[in-house]
Order: sequence, then structure tokens, then C-alpha cells
Amino acid sequence: MLSRMTDFWGKVFSGDHGHPKQGHEYRTLNDIYGSAEIGIILRWQDGMLHDDGVLPAVEFEDAHIEHYRNGLLHNDSVDEAGKLMPAIIADYGTQCEYYINGKQVTE
Repeated sequence: MLSRMTDFWGKVFSGDHGHPKQGHEYRTLNDIYGSAEIGIILRWQDGMLHDDGVLPAVEFEDAHIEHYRNGLLHNDSVDEAGKLMPAIIADYGTQCEYYINGKQVTE
């Protein structure tokens, strides 16, 4: 399991004034994933992690990315050869996992 966001799966998160989080959010995390400090960009729709149509829902400063749709790991995009694109890209592109609607699939 390559996901760093398992505590976020399928959950709705509130922002200011108790409304579901929306849009892009930048955070700095400390003492995690082997780094003293690491930046992360999260993309939200209706309080859940969700790709914005172009960019993944989760981007870490160390190039770890995760694609989500409605709070679940998901990437049904295919490359030019018709090969399924990964939902998680980790370890600077050396490891990948594929998910459709939160269920792991083979490439």
C-alpha cells in the first residue's frame, strides 16, 4: 500500500464555518515521511479529496502524488497507447498503484 492518505479515504472534511472544504489547500507537515518539513497540496470538492480535472488531489513536495474522485483513490485515465494511468505514483516514479473507485486494479 503506497497511499499516504488512508485516514482521508471516503471522509468529508469541513473548512471555515463548518462548510465542506473546497478548492486547493497548501500545508506544511513536520517530521514525517523522512523529512523534517514537507509541503503538500490538497485539492477538495465538497469536503473530499478530488482531482481538479487537470491536477491530482494530492501532491507532496517529494513528487508523491495520489489521484482521487469523491474521496476514493481513482484514475481511469489512459495514456496514448491505451494503458491505464496510475492513481498513486511514489518514490520518484519508481512505484505505482492503480485504483478505480477505491478498489485496487492491475494495470
